[in-house]
Amino acid sequence: MAAVLSEDNRALLCIIRDAKPKTLTELAALSGRQVPNLSRTLRMMEGYGLVELKRNVREIEPIARATDFLVVLDSPQGERE
Repeated sequence: MAAVLSEDNRALLCIIRDAKPKTLTELAALSGRQVPNLSRTLRMMEGYGLVELKRNVREIEPIARATDFLVVLDSPQGERE
């Protein structure tokens, strides 16, 4: 989970949410990342439901589905402090 929600990936989600890029090429320019790298990252994030990759005729439009996260950690029963 830490890799999926790394600082870089959270920043990427914010760029998608705020700038609403219409293509991966536009997102690459905004984020400073290469398209192949973005494509791999976004496919992984799509698998977790964090983004939607809307396929248009010749382009893929990234859409942020989740940008705020609450992580709850709990110790196993009986190990309460």
